This record gives sequence, structure tokens and C-alpha cells, in this order.
Amino acid sequence: MIAKVQPSKQKSRSSFKRLLNYLTKELDPETGETLLRGEAILSNNLVGIDTAAAEMKGVESLNPRCNDAVLHYELAWPPGERPSQVEWVDCALYTLSQLGFKEHQYVLVAHDDKKHFHIHVMANRVHPETYKAHTPYRDWITLDGAIRHLEAKYGWSHTPGPMRWDEDRKTAVPASKAERDAARSAQQHPTGAAAQYEHYHDEESLQTFVRREVAPPVRTLLTRQNASWDSLHILLAKYHLRIEKGEAGGYTLLAIDHTIRVKTSDVFRHNFAGKENRKATEQILGLWKEPATTLQLPPADTGRTAVRNQTLRAERREQRLQGRKALLFEYNQYRNQQRAFCKGITAKGREDRQQSLTRLKQRKKEIRASAQPWPTKKIFLSEAVAASVIELRTLKLSTQRTRQAQFPKSLRTWVHVVHNTWHQTDQPVRMLGNLDRAPQLIYNRPCTAWVKCNAEYQPCAKPLHTCTSSARARSAAVISDVASMGFPRK
Repeated sequence: MIAKVQPSKQKSRSSFKRLLNYLTKELDPETGETLLRGEAILSNNLVGIDTAAAEMKGVESLNPRCNDAVLHYELAWPPGERPSQVEWVDCALYTLSQLGFKEHQYVLVAHDDKKHFHIHVMANRVHPETYKAHTPYRDWITLDGAIRHLEAKYGWSHTPGPMRWDEDRKTAVPASKAERDAARSAQQHPTGAAAQYEHYHDEESLQTFVRREVAPPVRTLLTRQNASWDSLHILLAKYHLRIEKGEAGGYTLLAIDHTIRVKTSDVFRHNFAGKENRKATEQILGLWKEPATTLQLPPADTGRTAVRNQTLRAERREQRLQGRKALLFEYNQYRNQQRAFCKGITAKGREDRQQSLTRLKQRKKEIRASAQPWPTKKIFLSEAVAASVIELRTLKLSTQRTRQAQFPKSLRTWVHVVHNTWHQTDQPVRMLGNLDRAPQLIYNRPCTAWVKCNAEYQPCAKPLHTCTSSARARSAAVISDVASMGFPRK
């Protein structure tokens, strides 16, 4: 048997309702209906399964100092062992009694939907009469001793753990470190990341491989009188492995082919697990030595020569340098053009502002020269000033938006968005779809719109950004780009 105490939630408090719903209810994947799950047994101080969570919550609320009153642990039997209802109820009640929760509220739920039969125990840490919270010290040790007693009582198979059953004294006693290490080595179950790898990939991990194939010969080697670090390095090199020593004194095992490391304390537990075993191993092998022999792996067939062509590398380096210089030159041209265009926008905004102020002055003169009474003139003057303020504000915002839209992008943005967009001539649809993302290039391109001159249509010779119609400018840029890629102009 195995007993596992579920830890309390760290970010949020545990809930009797959520836990009970998980233990007793499940959704049908086909119909979506809520089905009952497992077989539930309640304590005598609970009314029913439907109100059990609310009753426990009510008792918990009577002790405001208890932060988390939910106790949840599991009892699991190995595959092939199936206790009867009387047996698993007796096991649950015995563990509750050992933990000190016999008089507390509890719910027992048995699940048989996995390879191994197991039961869940949900108990309230707050006593229903005294309202005192009970938290047993080292509850997992107490549970392990209780299941050792139950294994001996019902004749079930023994599962290694922190406690073992002493047949002479008929009680559970703590297992020694040597016994725990022996049991752990006998099980050979992967731990940590290796266990997750085997679970999700259904493949053998490096940890399992070393335990099965490499650990026995290493253990045999360390029993010889002439054992040394060199002999250990040679032995590990046969398996494409290399041992490395860390700064803190620990050792790791490296798989040369895959650059994966495992702790030697996980795979060579008899010789490297714990300070005492590691110290004994170092006394046998002597002072630490780096591996003197390296494993010569066959070179992979990559189609490349073994010796690099320095001349070709220099040519490619020069090509990359010239490419970067050309790209920076093109970006500087773009940036200077955009800056000049932004200066033009600023100058145009100042000119429009001056014209607006001139119109305001002229309007004031006209109002003062009119034959209206002075109170009426004051009203007209206020209206003129208010209209001028609104006009100036609108003009300022429009100038700022236009200048911000035409402001030169950074080098990285220009390379990834603008430069790449206009150089993808083999993808006209993608280029046309990105016109709104690069308006500054459109306005700097020459205008190819057709204008009517002397009853004939001729190409416009003006710069694109000087055209009065923005729609015509965009259309001209699109027609020019499509025609340059071989599409006929319509």
C-alpha cells in the first residue's frame, strides 16, 4: 500500500465543495451529463452527501484562526490487490484514528477507474464540538506506519517506505538509511525529469539506461584494488559517457552524443549517493583526474570539407560587409528624405497657422469697423477668437499626426517592414496589401498618374507627395509597382 498526503493549495484556499465534486462526480464525454463517481462513505456526524461540503464549511467557519481546514490523502493498493468494502473502510478508519481525526467529519470515496484500486479521504481539521483545529506532526510518517500495520493484518504485499514492519515486535519501525537505499535501488524507478520524459515520450531515459547497463560494471570496478579515475574514464567512454566534477564537489554524468547530464548520485547510488559514499569512493580512486582519453566519434557526413576554405570565408565576409554598407546607405537616404519631408510638413503647418492668425486679425478689424453697438461687437469678437482657437488646435493636431506618420522608422523596423516589403517583387499581392504599412515610401516615389494636358493624357512629372489628391497618388504608386513586375496597366 501507498499513502499520499495531498499538499494544501498555496495561492488559494482549499475547498470542501470543489474536492467533493471531484471525488463524487464526473462528466460523460459523449453526452456531457454529470454522473456519479465512486462509492462514498460518510461519518456519523454528517447528514448526507449533498450537504457534506456545506456542513464542513460551517464547522470550519467557527474557527477563524484556521487558514485551511481541508485534509486530503489517498490510500492506494498495488495492481492485483482488490480489498473488499469492509477492508478498505477499516483501513480508512484506522488511518484516521492514527492521525487523530476519528471524531472529526470525513468522507471516504473509493475509485476503481485505474489500474490500481485507491480510496480518497477528505476530513475536516476542525473538531465539530470543540472547534479546535488539529494538524498532526509529520502525518506522512504516521500514515506510512499505519499502512505497514494494515499490510501485516490482511497479508497484503509490502511496499518499501520510510517505515517497515518488524515481525518480532509486531509493530512498524523506522527503516534505516541502508534499507531505504537498497529498496530505492531495487525499484529502479526514474525520478525527476527522467520520469517525466519516460511518461510523455514512452522511451527509456538516460537515467534508466545507466542504472541498468552501466551501474553494475562501475560497481564491480570500484571493488578492485587497482581501481583509479583513469580506469573509470575508460569504462564510461565505452558507453559514450564522461564523468565531470562540479565546483561544490558533486559529480555529474554526461552523455557525449546528446549532451544530456544526470547526477551520479541518482545512477550510482552505492558509490556516489551521500557524502559518506562519495568520500569512500574518492579514497578508492584517489585524487580527481580529468579524463585523459576522449572518445573519437566518426565524423558526420555533412557534405562539407574537413578543413575550412579561408579564402571563401574571407570573400563571404566581405560580401556581408558590403551588403551591410549598402543597406545602411539606402536607410540613410530614406531617413534623410523622410526628415526633409517632415520639415516640410512643419513649415506648412506654421504657414497655415500664420494664415489663420492673419484671417483672425482681418476679422477683428471688420468687426470693430462695423456699425454694431459695442456689446454686440464684443460677442462677435469672442466668437471669432473661439473659432480661431478651434481652427488652430485642429491644425496643430493634423500636423502632428501627419508628421508622426511620415517620421522615419528605426533601422530594424525599416529592414523588416519597409525594405523587405518593397523588395518582394515576386509577391505583388503581399506588397499591395502592405501599402498602408509603408506610406512614407509611397509619398517619396515618383508620380506616374496620367493627367489631362491639351486634350491628351500624359504622365505626371511631379513628385508623388506633391500631388493634390492622396487617392490618385496611392493609385499611381500601385499601378507603377504592378507594371514594373510585368502586369499590364489597365
